[in-house]
Amino acid sequence: MYKYLLLFLLTCLVGSSLQAQSEKLGFGFRAGASYAKITGPSELGPAGENLESMTNKSGFHIGATISYKATDLFGIRGEFVYSQRGSILDYNGPSYYVLGRRTLLESKVTGTRNQSLKVNNTYLDLPVMVYYKLGFLELSGGINSSLLLSSTGGGSTGFDDAKSSNHAAVDTFSVRLEHNYKSDKAEEALAETFLIMVDGFNVTQPSRVGAYYEYDTKDKNLFKTLDFGLVACASIYINSGLYVSARYIHGLTDVDRNDYDVSLQSLNSDGTFIQRADVNKSKAWQFSVGFSF
Repeated sequence: MYKYLLLFLLTCLVGSSLQAQSEKLGFGFRAGASYAKITGPSELGPAGENLESMTNKSGFHIGATISYKATDLFGIRGEFVYSQRGSILDYNGPSYYVLGRRTLLESKVTGTRNQSLKVNNTYLDLPVMVYYKLGFLELSGGINSSLLLSSTGGGSTGFDDAKSSNHAAVDTFSVRLEHNYKSDKAEEALAETFLIMVDGFNVTQPSRVGAYYEYDTKDKNLFKTLDFGLVACASIYINSGLYVSARYIHGLTDVDRNDYDVSLQSLNSDGTFIQRADVNKSKAWQFSVGFSF
Protein backbone atom coordinates (compact mmCIF):
# COMPACT_ATOMS: atom_id res chain seq x y z
CA MET A 1 0.00 0.00 0.00
CA TYR A 2 2.87 2.40 0.78
CA LYS A 3 4.00 2.55 -2.84
CA TYR A 4 0.53 3.66 -3.88
CA LEU A 5 0.50 6.38 -1.24
CA LEU A 6 3.92 7.48 -2.53
CA LEU A 7 2.44 7.63 -6.04
CA PHE A 8 -0.35 9.79 -4.64
CA LEU A 9 2.14 12.20 -3.02
CA LEU A 10 4.18 12.43 -6.22
CA THR A 11 1.01 13.19 -8.14
CA CYS A 12 0.26 15.98 -5.65
CA LEU A 13 3.70 17.51 -6.20
CA VAL A 14 3.37 17.33 -9.98
CA GLY A 15 -0.08 18.84 -9.78
CA SER A 16 1.17 21.70 -7.61
CA SER A 17 3.96 22.41 -10.09
CA LEU A 18 1.58 22.39 -13.04
CA GLN A 19 -0.86 24.65 -11.23
CA ALA A 20 1.82 27.24 -10.70
CA GLN A 21 2.35 27.32 -14.47
CA SER A 22 -1.28 27.79 -15.51
CA GLU A 23 -4.35 29.28 -13.87
CA LYS A 24 -6.49 26.91 -15.92
CA LEU A 25 -5.10 23.87 -14.12
CA GLY A 26 -6.53 22.87 -10.76
CA PHE A 27 -5.34 20.33 -8.25
CA GLY A 28 -6.95 18.53 -5.34
CA PHE A 29 -7.46 15.37 -3.39
CA ARG A 30 -10.32 13.36 -1.94
CA ALA A 31 -10.79 10.42 0.42
CA GLY A 32 -13.63 8.55 2.05
CA ALA A 33 -15.67 5.37 2.35
CA SER A 34 -16.57 2.91 -0.40
CA TYR A 35 -19.39 0.36 -0.67
CA ALA A 36 -19.00 -2.11 -3.50
CA LYS A 37 -20.25 -5.43 -4.75
CA ILE A 38 -19.93 -7.78 -7.68
CA THR A 39 -23.25 -8.42 -9.42
CA GLY A 40 -24.26 -11.29 -11.65
CA PRO A 41 -26.85 -14.06 -12.09
CA SER A 42 -27.33 -16.58 -9.29
CA GLU A 43 -27.15 -20.31 -9.74
CA LEU A 44 -30.66 -21.75 -9.43
CA GLY A 45 -31.65 -24.65 -7.22
CA PRO A 46 -33.97 -27.61 -7.96
CA ALA A 47 -37.09 -25.49 -7.34
CA GLY A 48 -35.75 -22.46 -9.20
CA GLU A 49 -34.61 -20.72 -6.02
CA ASN A 50 -31.50 -18.51 -5.87
CA LEU A 51 -28.56 -20.33 -4.29
CA GLU A 52 -26.17 -17.37 -4.39
CA SER A 53 -26.22 -13.82 -3.06
CA MET A 54 -23.82 -10.93 -3.64
CA THR A 55 -23.82 -8.13 -1.08
CA ASN A 56 -21.90 -4.92 -0.44
CA LYS A 57 -18.44 -4.85 1.08
CA SER A 58 -17.13 -1.68 2.75
CA GLY A 59 -13.70 -0.15 2.16
CA PHE A 60 -12.01 3.19 1.59
CA HIS A 61 -10.48 5.23 -1.22
CA ILE A 62 -7.93 8.03 -1.48
CA GLY A 63 -6.71 9.90 -4.51
CA ALA A 64 -5.52 13.01 -6.30
CA THR A 65 -7.36 15.11 -8.88
CA ILE A 66 -6.16 17.30 -11.74
CA SER A 67 -8.63 19.61 -13.50
CA TYR A 68 -8.56 21.73 -16.62
CA LYS A 69 -10.91 24.71 -16.37
CA ALA A 70 -12.32 25.51 -19.79
CA THR A 71 -14.45 28.22 -18.14
CA ASP A 72 -15.33 29.14 -14.56
CA LEU A 73 -18.25 26.69 -14.74
CA PHE A 74 -17.11 23.90 -17.06
CA GLY A 75 -14.04 21.69 -17.34
CA ILE A 76 -12.42 18.26 -17.52
CA ARG A 77 -11.06 16.34 -14.56
CA GLY A 78 -8.77 13.33 -14.31
CA GLU A 79 -8.03 11.37 -11.13
CA PHE A 80 -5.68 8.78 -9.67
CA VAL A 81 -7.54 6.89 -6.93
CA TYR A 82 -6.52 3.96 -4.73
CA SER A 83 -9.86 2.18 -4.31
CA GLN A 84 -10.91 -0.84 -2.24
CA ARG A 85 -13.72 -2.82 -3.83
CA GLY A 86 -14.93 -6.42 -3.97
CA SER A 87 -18.00 -8.17 -2.58
CA ILE A 88 -19.38 -10.64 -0.07
CA LEU A 89 -20.36 -13.81 -1.94
CA ASP A 90 -22.61 -16.40 -0.27
CA TYR A 91 -23.83 -19.80 -1.42
CA ASN A 92 -26.46 -21.77 0.49
CA GLY A 93 -27.96 -24.93 -0.96
CA PRO A 94 -27.35 -28.39 -2.44
CA SER A 95 -23.76 -28.98 -3.46
CA TYR A 96 -20.83 -31.37 -3.66
CA TYR A 97 -17.35 -31.48 -2.17
CA VAL A 98 -14.37 -33.70 -2.96
CA LEU A 99 -12.57 -34.70 0.23
CA GLY A 100 -8.96 -35.89 0.21
CA ARG A 101 -8.22 -34.64 -3.29
CA ARG A 102 -5.35 -36.41 -5.07
CA THR A 103 -5.08 -39.13 -2.40
CA LEU A 104 -5.96 -42.84 -2.59
CA LEU A 105 -9.08 -42.14 -0.50
CA GLU A 106 -10.40 -39.25 -2.59
CA SER A 107 -14.17 -39.16 -2.04
CA LYS A 108 -16.98 -37.03 -3.41
CA VAL A 109 -19.73 -36.19 -0.94
CA THR A 110 -23.03 -34.39 -1.49
CA GLY A 111 -25.05 -32.32 0.94
CA THR A 112 -25.85 -28.73 1.87
CA ARG A 113 -23.11 -26.15 1.38
CA ASN A 114 -23.09 -22.97 3.47
CA GLN A 115 -20.30 -20.85 2.04
CA SER A 116 -19.41 -17.23 2.72
CA LEU A 117 -16.49 -15.51 1.00
CA LYS A 118 -15.41 -11.89 1.32
CA VAL A 119 -13.51 -10.81 -1.80
CA ASN A 120 -11.12 -7.87 -1.32
CA ASN A 121 -10.02 -6.29 -4.60
CA THR A 122 -8.00 -3.07 -4.70
CA TYR A 123 -7.75 -0.98 -7.85
CA LEU A 124 -6.02 2.08 -9.19
CA ASP A 125 -9.00 3.95 -10.63
CA LEU A 126 -8.34 6.37 -13.49
CA PRO A 127 -11.60 8.24 -14.14
CA VAL A 128 -11.83 11.00 -16.75
CA MET A 129 -14.89 13.22 -16.33
CA VAL A 130 -16.56 16.35 -17.58
CA TYR A 131 -17.87 18.60 -14.79
CA TYR A 132 -20.28 21.52 -14.61
CA LYS A 133 -20.84 23.87 -11.67
CA LEU A 134 -24.29 25.13 -10.61
CA GLY A 135 -23.50 27.43 -7.72
CA PHE A 136 -22.40 25.30 -4.78
CA LEU A 137 -23.43 22.11 -6.67
CA GLU A 138 -21.13 20.38 -9.15
CA LEU A 139 -22.23 17.55 -11.43
CA SER A 140 -19.76 15.35 -13.28
CA GLY A 141 -19.64 12.18 -15.29
CA GLY A 142 -17.44 10.18 -17.61
CA ILE A 143 -15.56 6.93 -18.05
CA ASN A 144 -13.59 4.94 -15.50
CA SER A 145 -10.64 2.60 -16.11
CA SER A 146 -9.37 0.41 -13.27
CA LEU A 147 -6.10 -1.48 -12.86
CA LEU A 148 -6.25 -4.40 -10.39
CA LEU A 149 -3.50 -4.03 -7.76
CA SER A 150 -4.29 -6.85 -5.34
CA SER A 151 -6.97 -9.51 -4.97
CA THR A 152 -7.62 -11.67 -1.91
CA GLY A 153 -10.52 -13.48 -0.28
CA GLY A 154 -11.39 -15.03 3.05
CA GLY A 155 -14.23 -17.05 4.50
CA SER A 156 -15.36 -20.62 5.00
CA THR A 157 -17.21 -23.53 3.44
CA GLY A 158 -19.42 -25.54 5.79
CA PHE A 159 -21.11 -28.81 4.83
CA ASP A 160 -24.21 -30.27 6.52
CA ASP A 161 -26.24 -33.44 5.90
CA ALA A 162 -23.37 -34.81 3.81
CA LYS A 163 -23.48 -38.30 2.32
CA SER A 164 -20.89 -40.35 0.49
CA SER A 165 -21.35 -41.85 -2.97
CA ASN A 166 -22.51 -45.02 -1.13
CA HIS A 167 -25.20 -42.93 0.64
CA ALA A 168 -23.48 -43.29 4.02
CA ALA A 169 -23.73 -40.32 6.39
CA VAL A 170 -20.66 -38.07 6.71
CA ASP A 171 -20.10 -35.81 9.71
CA THR A 172 -20.54 -32.06 9.36
CA PHE A 173 -17.27 -30.38 8.39
CA SER A 174 -15.91 -26.92 7.60
CA VAL A 175 -12.96 -25.72 5.52
CA ARG A 176 -11.37 -22.27 5.76
CA LEU A 177 -10.94 -20.27 2.56
CA GLU A 178 -7.74 -18.19 2.42
CA HIS A 179 -7.33 -16.92 -1.12
CA ASN A 180 -4.74 -14.81 -2.87
CA TYR A 181 -6.01 -14.77 -6.43
CA LYS A 182 -2.75 -13.44 -7.85
CA SER A 183 -0.19 -15.67 -6.14
CA ASP A 184 -2.02 -18.91 -5.23
CA LYS A 185 -1.22 -21.95 -7.34
CA ALA A 186 -3.34 -24.84 -8.56
CA GLU A 187 -4.04 -27.53 -5.92
CA GLU A 188 -2.55 -25.27 -3.21
CA ALA A 189 -3.55 -25.81 0.43
CA LEU A 190 -1.96 -25.05 3.78
CA ALA A 191 -0.34 -27.84 5.79
CA GLU A 192 -3.03 -28.05 8.49
CA THR A 193 -5.33 -31.07 8.04
CA PHE A 194 -8.15 -32.91 9.78
CA LEU A 195 -9.52 -36.46 9.48
CA ILE A 196 -13.08 -37.21 8.48
CA MET A 197 -14.70 -40.65 8.27
CA VAL A 198 -16.06 -41.58 4.83
CA ASP A 199 -17.37 -45.14 4.22
CA GLY A 200 -15.35 -46.47 7.15
CA PHE A 201 -12.04 -44.83 6.16
CA ASN A 202 -10.32 -41.80 7.67
CA VAL A 203 -9.83 -39.31 4.84
CA THR A 204 -7.23 -36.54 5.27
CA GLN A 205 -8.54 -33.12 4.32
CA PRO A 206 -6.71 -29.74 4.38
CA SER A 207 -8.42 -27.40 6.84
CA ARG A 208 -7.40 -24.26 4.88
CA VAL A 209 -7.31 -24.09 1.10
CA GLY A 210 -6.15 -21.60 -1.52
CA ALA A 211 -8.08 -19.99 -4.35
CA TYR A 212 -7.33 -22.73 -6.91
CA TYR A 213 -7.23 -25.80 -4.64
CA GLU A 214 -9.92 -27.58 -6.65
CA TYR A 215 -8.20 -27.00 -10.02
CA ASP A 216 -5.55 -29.23 -11.58
CA THR A 217 -3.96 -26.34 -13.49
CA LYS A 218 -3.91 -22.55 -13.33
CA ASP A 219 -3.21 -20.56 -16.46
CA LYS A 220 -4.48 -17.13 -15.38
CA ASN A 221 -5.85 -15.40 -12.30
CA LEU A 222 -9.55 -15.44 -11.45
CA PHE A 223 -9.99 -11.66 -11.62
CA LYS A 224 -9.03 -9.73 -14.73
CA THR A 225 -6.35 -7.01 -14.55
CA LEU A 226 -8.43 -4.30 -16.24
CA ASP A 227 -11.99 -3.16 -15.63
CA PHE A 228 -13.92 -0.45 -17.46
CA GLY A 229 -17.10 1.41 -16.62
CA LEU A 230 -19.05 4.62 -16.31
CA VAL A 231 -18.95 7.09 -13.42
CA ALA A 232 -21.35 9.78 -12.24
CA CYS A 233 -20.78 12.18 -9.33
CA ALA A 234 -22.51 14.99 -7.44
CA SER A 235 -20.46 17.32 -5.19
CA ILE A 236 -21.56 20.03 -2.77
CA TYR A 237 -18.99 22.77 -2.08
CA ILE A 238 -18.95 24.04 1.49
CA ASN A 239 -16.63 26.85 0.42
CA SER A 240 -14.43 27.56 -2.61
CA GLY A 241 -12.23 24.52 -1.96
CA LEU A 242 -13.82 22.11 0.54
CA TYR A 243 -16.53 19.75 -0.73
CA VAL A 244 -18.37 16.50 -0.03
CA SER A 245 -19.38 14.17 -2.84
CA ALA A 246 -21.26 11.00 -3.71
CA ARG A 247 -20.14 8.93 -6.68
CA TYR A 248 -21.45 5.84 -8.46
CA ILE A 249 -19.18 3.57 -10.53
CA HIS A 250 -20.96 1.17 -12.87
CA GLY A 251 -18.74 -1.55 -14.33
CA LEU A 252 -19.39 -2.57 -17.92
CA THR A 253 -17.05 -5.55 -18.31
CA ASP A 254 -16.86 -9.04 -16.82
CA VAL A 255 -14.46 -8.83 -13.85
CA ASP A 256 -13.67 -12.55 -13.64
CA ARG A 257 -12.61 -15.24 -16.07
CA ASN A 258 -15.08 -17.88 -17.24
CA ASP A 259 -12.54 -20.68 -16.69
CA TYR A 260 -13.29 -20.44 -12.97
CA ASP A 261 -17.01 -19.66 -13.25
CA VAL A 262 -18.36 -23.13 -12.43
CA SER A 263 -21.40 -24.68 -10.81
CA LEU A 264 -21.27 -25.30 -7.06
CA GLN A 265 -24.44 -27.38 -7.23
CA SER A 266 -23.25 -30.37 -9.26
CA LEU A 267 -20.51 -31.85 -11.43
CA ASN A 268 -20.57 -33.53 -14.82
CA SER A 269 -20.96 -37.32 -14.82
CA ASP A 270 -17.20 -37.68 -15.37
CA GLY A 271 -16.42 -35.52 -12.33
CA THR A 272 -15.41 -32.40 -14.27
CA PHE A 273 -16.78 -28.93 -13.58
CA ILE A 274 -19.95 -27.64 -15.21
CA GLN A 275 -19.05 -24.31 -16.80
CA ARG A 276 -21.47 -21.41 -16.26
CA ALA A 277 -19.70 -18.48 -17.98
CA ASP A 278 -21.75 -15.78 -16.23
CA VAL A 279 -21.04 -12.07 -16.69
CA ASN A 280 -20.18 -10.56 -13.30
CA LYS A 281 -19.72 -6.80 -13.01
CA SER A 282 -18.31 -4.51 -10.33
CA LYS A 283 -20.46 -1.68 -8.96
CA ALA A 284 -19.50 0.77 -6.24
CA TRP A 285 -20.59 3.85 -4.30
CA GLN A 286 -17.97 6.26 -2.98
CA PHE A 287 -18.66 8.98 -0.40
CA SER A 288 -15.82 11.48 -0.19
CA VAL A 289 -14.51 14.59 1.50
CA GLY A 290 -12.21 16.55 -0.77
CA PHE A 291 -10.38 19.81 -1.33
CA SER A 292 -9.55 21.55 -4.60
CA PHE A 293 -7.10 24.38 -5.25
